[in-house]
Amino acid sequence: MEKGFLKAGRSRLPFYRQLLNMHGNRHRPTVNVLKDVNLEIPDGSRVAIIGPNGAGKTTLLRLIAGIYKPTNGNINVDGRVCCFLSPGAGAAPTLPVLDNIYLYGALAGMSHRETTASMSRILEFSSLTEQKYSWVEHLSFGMQQRLFMAIQLETMRINRAEVFLFDEFLMGVDKPFRSRVVNALTEFPSGRQIVLHASHDHELLLRTCPTALCVDELGIKYSGPTAQVLEQYTND
Repeated sequence: MEKGFLKAGRSRLPFYRQLLNMHGNRHRPTVNVLKDVNLEIPDGSRVAIIGPNGAGKTTLLRLIAGIYKPTNGNINVDGRVCCFLSPGAGAAPTLPVLDNIYLYGALAGMSHRETTASMSRILEFSSLTEQKYSWVEHLSFGMQQRLFMAIQLETMRINRAEVFLFDEFLMGVDKPFRSRVVNALTEFPSGRQIVLHASHDHELLLRTCPTALCVDELGIKYSGPTAQVLEQYTND
């Protein structure tokens, strides 16, 4: 599998330029990342994705989520995917916390009945019970992170998806919430659910992921036990 991106310029040209290019066969230079990726992740895996900025960690997660399509090759995902890749994506900032829980819960795969049954748990986990009628745009960035992460973890707890993708999902949160998330990530996933974490927080990855893979601009560089991969990555 490969994924290519334009080196420079607009990804979408004006319509008249697209018409001209249809006849001119104009070549637009691209750069390929994640070359020759051949990856199989078994059920129940907890995998850390490690690498420098721009190496392709987020690209790999977006390919698995179906946000990107590979330039070459195929991706097969057995089960539903729930992802936390862009903080607040799909949220409605001018609606209250309660309405956003229903909205974001639906995007994450929860039914209205399931979200209603989980409401108190989500508010308690995110420590936002007192703010449940506040507009989301009035919350701090860290509080918004707590809210959407709590919904994601509830989706995991009630088994509404089989594959969970996280990308630097604990940015801006306080230590008590971070501790609750780490505990949840070791307690909630079922034996079949797959969890992939892309992060520069090596301590978090060591605590939540038994295995890891390191990516660079050429693809997957090496994989194995998380402690071993982190040591090799640090030495490199």
